[in-house]
Amino acid sequence: MAFEVPHKHDISLDGQDMRNQMIENFEAIEQEDVDLRKLINDKHDDLSKQLTQLNKRLDELMNGGAM
Repeated sequence: MAFEVPHKHDISLDGQDMRNQMIENFEAIEQEDVDLRKLINDKHDDLSKQLTQLNKRLDELMNGGAM
């Protein structure tokens, strides 16, 4: 899952075209950041839920609860 900007090798030397390509690159970078942050938050939430379940089960076992 390697990220690459849209205009890595084809940057124009024309001022306006180059500006537009840079804007497109930055927008792609920003979207990648948003996507990665969502993925991280989702993984964190999943792991937190699993940890909560494990802690509850451990408490049950430590307090003589049934399996």
